[in-house]
Amino acid sequence: MNLSFSIQVFKDMMGVLPVTISLTIFSFIAALVIAIIIAIVDYFKIPLIKQIFDVYVSFFRGTPLLPQLFLLYFGIPTFIKPLRSVPAYIICIIGLTLNAAAYMKEVIRGSILSVPEGQKEAALAHGMTSMQTMTRIILPQAARVAIPSLFNNLVDIVKGTSMAFAIGVIEITATANLRASVTFNYFEAYMILMIMYWIIIVGLEQVEKKLESKMSKGYVR
Repeated sequence: MNLSFSIQVFKDMMGVLPVTISLTIFSFIAALVIAIIIAIVDYFKIPLIKQIFDVYVSFFRGTPLLPQLFLLYFGIPTFIKPLRSVPAYIICIIGLTLNAAAYMKEVIRGSILSVPEGQKEAALAHGMTSMQTMTRIILPQAARVAIPSLFNNLVDIVKGTSMAFAIGVIEITATANLRASVTFNYFEAYMILMIMYWIIIVGLEQVEKKLESKMSKGYVR
């Protein structure tokens, strides 16, 4: 094992780690917002909009992430010229967001349906509107149920950022790949890369456990 190379490639990857982290954070937040909107539309069965969202969810759940990124970065700009100037970093966030939101929508939807009907009926009986019931009664309780699955989606986004190098975004996977292709020290580069992803995921798991425990306090008897 080449120790000096390992140290150097680790430093290089640490230098671009903020790119991986920012891709993850921005994509997760945007995907969560979109997923909540789609789940609410699905819950209230709003005509036409629900059908459009159903097609979107089916498309992004039924196709791989990498071709989605290729379509967004190479395909669509062929017909929409202004998109040619959009940075690959932004395209990657859009791709990760659209992909993740399609999966997170089902998580949010299932969590909403887990709230007892009696609570919804009681809220409506006390004069709350359907949207007030959703925002004040249903969503806060659904959030507690959704946390474990949403963190799984967050982990998938972290792993999905490794696809960013395919459209030219230099993050930790791209850095490891570039260094390995030049020096042929593939074992060191990819092992350090995998350990780095592992540490990130383990850290997220610890955050998830603490958050889940905190939000469950009022429900533990």
